[in-house]
Amino acid sequence: MRGAKRESNDVPQKTNRSVKNYALQPYLQVKLGLYSVVLSLIFSAAIAGILYFHLGKLSEIILELTGVPDEVRDLLHQYVNPAIYQIGATIAVYVVVNIAITILFTHRLIGPTIAFRRHVKMISEGKYQHRTILRKGDSFMELADDLNRLSSQLSSQFEKNSK
Repeated sequence: MRGAKRESNDVPQKTNRSVKNYALQPYLQVKLGLYSVVLSLIFSAAIAGILYFHLGKLSEIILELTGVPDEVRDLLHQYVNPAIYQIGATIAVYVVVNIAITILFTHRLIGPTIAFRRHVKMISEGKYQHRTILRKGDSFMELADDLNRLSSQLSSQFEKNSK
């Protein structure tokens, strides 16, 4: 488990983690976030295309009905241009927030695998006293409990056989 201090008997203790430790597998975590962003952008582009088509038709009708197409066109551009900038800023914020949330959630999924791999390595080295301690909210708590029970049983059997 990353960020855990070790005592002499290799039992991890809880410590605070730094922000950089949230990117346990940065490529995978950012890739998942980007998949989500790309799918959202495709959906948004489809919606924008539909709106563009229908608003274009509406603006043509308005231009025909008013009899002052140049003034109406200028008014429409004055209204639409700030909206385009706002949409661009919103998309940028969305991308950053989406990737950040993806990293946080995948950290809860990927983090325990590191602790499990370390625990299995300790067991294979005969260090049966090692335990997996996961953080509150991590996935696979039941698996950690099962792995800890296995270590206890192996430790008991080893002590029993060595007597």
